[in-house]
Amino acid sequence: MDDQKVHESGGGRDRKQRRLIIPHGLQLSMELAERIFRMGEAVHGGPVESRIMETLEELFPDSRSIPVNTKFWDVRYTEALVNGERIPSVAMPYTSGCVKGRVGREVGLFSMTPHPFELKDLPLSQYEGVIIVEDGKLRRITLPQGSPPTLFTSRKVEGFVEFCSDTRLVEVSSRNIEVTVSQGDSFLVLGAHVDHWLTGFHDNILSVQLLVELKRDLERLDLKHGVKLVFFSSEEGPRCCTGSSQYPVDDVFAMISLDAIYPSRVVFSGTPDLWFLSRHFPVKRVEMPTPFSDHYPFVQRGIPGLVLYNDDMIGVYHSDADIPTPLDSKYLEVLRKSLVNALRELDSMPTEKLNEEFFRHARQAGYTGDRREGALIPDPQTLTTRFRRV
Repeated sequence: MDDQKVHESGGGRDRKQRRLIIPHGLQLSMELAERIFRMGEAVHGGPVESRIMETLEELFPDSRSIPVNTKFWDVRYTEALVNGERIPSVAMPYTSGCVKGRVGREVGLFSMTPHPFELKDLPLSQYEGVIIVEDGKLRRITLPQGSPPTLFTSRKVEGFVEFCSDTRLVEVSSRNIEVTVSQGDSFLVLGAHVDHWLTGFHDNILSVQLLVELKRDLERLDLKHGVKLVFFSSEEGPRCCTGSSQYPVDDVFAMISLDAIYPSRVVFSGTPDLWFLSRHFPVKRVEMPTPFSDHYPFVQRGIPGLVLYNDDMIGVYHSDADIPTPLDSKYLEVLRKSLVNALRELDSMPTEKLNEEFFRHARQAGYTGDRREGALIPDPQTLTTRFRRV
């Protein structure tokens, strides 16, 4: 999940919360998720991301590979010494360089902020280098462009510090993997990104597992539209949603993205014509589309789209503490059934009906245009979107 998406904003339209009820005895296989988890950090455009794509191609030999131009963040070297002692550390994207000095003088030391987005408000530029610390945890959070060399450490430090990180962005070729479940004149597309920072189990390995599990259910559905599963490259990165922004959309009826799903609720973030589908899910809130996930390039091009995510995971977001939990497999079973029911209902909705609902909300918000494409723009206040006033 992109750095700017996990939030507790006031952008929701429906604040009714639902308690997750997990049917006793139901459990999905986690074999694929565990296999991907063991591969390690999958940086966008990198070799681990490629190995995940190869694994999916083995599972789905009839899949289609769609080329993606992206950038790989190549971390060649990272080391931190405090008073001569090497300590666990990771470089913060996309900083690089070497620093020597005392904590509080040349080197700034900051505790991890309560929310990841608040890191950008720290006075980082006052120092030659920066260390951010959270006891027992490492994180990778994107900092403002031009930030000094910055490392994240798992314990507080003081005294003399020497640290160095050699990192660079490299132009590379990657790919999306598309699996056609059923044919049609237009398609319901379900997607999930495979790249992830550090352990990344819920952001976004678990979503990949859910998409794979869904295929068997979707094959049994008798839908008017065709169905595709798409595994996206490079959602995380210096530019969000690189893989999905390069995906062809001419025959897409609607797009559903799974991103940072975490027991036991979902934030239903989508175009208002799809809000009616939220009744199928254990919802934390309903909100306008966040511009920081793989559904958004579809929304920008006028296609109904939504993402399911959960900002209850702020405590483990982009950290090495994003690991499996005992509730994961049963939670996936709830979401699997919810998605099947939601897709059945969405499949029955004519395009004209969806457009009518979309423009009803648009008119109420002051949008006077006649096109869905470009009607929504990012809203910095809510970290979601709002209708353009035209």
